[in-house]
Amino acid sequence: MTVKSFEKWETEQLQITFGIKPNQNSVLMNTWLEANYDLSDTEKNTIEALRGRLSYFANYWNEQDLKIFFIMPMVNVVDFYHLTKYRTFMEHTFEADVLDTENNKINLRGRVEMVVATGEQRPRTPFFFLNEYKPQLKVATDPQGQLLSAMLAAQTKNENDLPVYGMYNIGQIFFFIILEGDKYTTSKAFDATDKQDLEKIISMLKFVKNHIENFINQLK
Repeated sequence: MTVKSFEKWETEQLQITFGIKPNQNSVLMNTWLEANYDLSDTEKNTIEALRGRLSYFANYWNEQDLKIFFIMPMVNVVDFYHLTKYRTFMEHTFEADVLDTENNKINLRGRVEMVVATGEQRPRTPFFFLNEYKPQLKVATDPQGQLLSAMLAAQTKNENDLPVYGMYNIGQIFFFIILEGDKYTTSKAFDATDKQDLEKIISMLKFVKNHIENFINQLK
């Protein structure tokens, strides 16, 4: 069986190997893009401080700086965590055997920066990936392909018809992805140094949290 890590995949290779296709008319993506959650004064103050920090340092931060000083504080505003039900997992190895277009198994594996999933010790049912913290000026690979390969592994692992959500960034620019069956949709670019864009990013993350909690509640 072929084994190939997430970081080795490019978007076109995934299309050829697994038959996934881009979808420009996703109802789910349109719904996600329309997410509009009210933000508390505390949340607004927090993200405005983060936006100012990113605006000043975006061209100077390395990958770890970007993750520690902006991305994780931003994600923590949403708080992807519920005791015994789901939580955020950082730097966890993840894998699944995915069938290609010829019904051969290919082992997709790798370490993901962040995944929100059920489970306490390790990810069980993954819902959302935030991956590939790439500094703006140092993108030599395909961050979308790397993220999609992890989402394909999650889709196989979940063994259900739920969409898998994801987000990746190139410096201050963020993109959202939905994988539905054999179709994926990528959002327009959001600039996190822009006030309205950053508030939209937070609303879209809150949408994912609501989606996860609805799924969890249905399991009761």
